[in-house]
Amino acid sequence: MDLRQLNYFITIVEEKQITKAAKRLHMAQPPLSNQLKIMEKELNCKLLDRNGRVLELTEPGKILYEKGKALLANFEDTISEIKEVGEGLKGVLSIGADQTCLSYLPEKIKLMHERYPNLCFKIIEGDTFFLKNSLVSKEIDLAILQQPIEDDNYFSIGLELQEFVLATPAQWHLPNPIQIEDLKDIPFLSFYRHRSCSTFRIIIDEFKRHGFEPNIICECIDIAMVISLISEGLGVTILPKTSLDKFSIHGIRIIQFSNCHIQSKANIVWSKDRYLAKHAMNFLELFTDETALRSSRIIRES
Repeated sequence: MDLRQLNYFITIVEEKQITKAAKRLHMAQPPLSNQLKIMEKELNCKLLDRNGRVLELTEPGKILYEKGKALLANFEDTISEIKEVGEGLKGVLSIGADQTCLSYLPEKIKLMHERYPNLCFKIIEGDTFFLKNSLVSKEIDLAILQQPIEDDNYFSIGLELQEFVLATPAQWHLPNPIQIEDLKDIPFLSFYRHRSCSTFRIIIDEFKRHGFEPNIICECIDIAMVISLISEGLGVTILPKTSLDKFSIHGIRIIQFSNCHIQSKANIVWSKDRYLAKHAMNFLELFTDETALRSSRIIRES
């Protein structure tokens, strides 16, 4: 017995006549009667008895009708859920993000939740190395990284450039703007997991370009902890200005540079060899719309 036959049987029960059921099913009466006989032969029992002009359920027929209705309803719900996931209405969107890029997410996730309230989100923080591995292992759908990945195996969308700033204890009276040479003997706090991290290298290379290396007194993988240490007067750090948006910066002073030109070149990336679900594509569209708007603004201003 298959779902098609089960649907035939339930329709006959609800219409109480083969003729009416056949009309509802848009089929001829003889084939429908034959399907009922096939079912009864397969189950080795009578499912319906004739009572005058109508058909009534036998005891086995009642069981098949109740169980069959529940089975068909569950099947239809499954099909609907699959379609909703395929259309991006349901499912889980897994997003990886560099700590310094988390500020790109709240507004976009809020928009996604408003448009697709049944969609769930999973946010995983990590550095470039970790997030690339997470993309390869398909633990995440997309990743937002501070610097682009130099790898042809990934697609990417460039996000708006952001300047790097100096976060310093509020009680320190450093000039604003400041020259990078003024940091030569100042304690520096690093929040990158690995010294091979592209953003870490860019910052260190900028120091070297000015003839010295920073006096790193602490390395910590948590920006929140680094911010707390700065507020306690332990040292300073350099990071994208937008990465401070989600933190309380009480006790922190933000200073711009007069001769440091490194920028945040954040990208949202995804693997070329992976099927991207509809909800992930919907999320990407939020960034492509923003990129198109920014491009048109640049064209108008030029």
